[in-house]
Amino acid sequence: MAITLPAAAQLITLGNDLTLLQLDSGSFSATLSLLGGQLLSFQPYGQQAWLYMSPQAVLQPGKAIRGGVPVCWPWFGPHPSDSSAPAHGVARQQPWQLLAVEQDGDAFHVKLQGPHWQGLDIELEYALSDHIAMQLHTHNNSTQAHTVSAALHSYLAVSDSRTISLGGLEEAVFEDKVACRYSRMPAQPLQLQGEFDAIVYSEADVVLSDPAWQRRLRVSREGSASVVLWNPWQGKAARLADLPDEGWHDFICIEAANAGEDSRLLQAGDSHTLSCRIQAD
Repeated sequence: MAITLPAAAQLITLGNDLTLLQLDSGSFSATLSLLGGQLLSFQPYGQQAWLYMSPQAVLQPGKAIRGGVPVCWPWFGPHPSDSSAPAHGVARQQPWQLLAVEQDGDAFHVKLQGPHWQGLDIELEYALSDHIAMQLHTHNNSTQAHTVSAALHSYLAVSDSRTISLGGLEEAVFEDKVACRYSRMPAQPLQLQGEFDAIVYSEADVVLSDPAWQRRLRVSREGSASVVLWNPWQGKAARLADLPDEGWHDFICIEAANAGEDSRLLQAGDSHTLSCRIQAD
């Protein structure tokens, strides 16, 4: 179904059946990929980019795109019972349908529909202006209950991951995926000192402070009692083919999630919305 685009929006078709939606409001630019339904870039004019995109990202169907905001759905991490299923679900590797693009002044509203999976359906709404707002809607249209986990896997660009700090999650319980144990966040803002991969159980906002760029970004969530924090650090980054060896310097993932113990049981006919807002603080 063809939709009408505002003058400040355009669709660009690349090779490998990849289509990008480019937006330029006059105050910011943004790019979305219909593969994965994901936001690839967002940059207010006169500022550093808010999102990190790996220069070695693979842009082709069946592959996850390293950077921007990949959509993990309807499971986060490995499938709970099928080791052959793709990590982090089916949404980030499949094409999405563009349902609407609307512009109101300097703001854009974009709506997409994602792939179906065993009676589950998803839609994703973006509201882009002086901030990024995302709403991932899951609908259980099947006749049986499903347990759903998900994440909006935001790669936030930073000047240097070794000098930033993350506030707001002090003393929260977290599931440490590196050490394979539960622990508590420090009593002061987190500063990374090595590989960090954790599901933090908290509803609090996370504030990313980047002194070199004189920037603070606030990540707030609704419908979410977990936030995933991830940086691969030097050793793991060197093993990721779609990330430069030193790429770990350039981002921190702060992911609005329904992960781990925060997975949601949806009865037949139920819906759930996972929301995330990223704004300058």
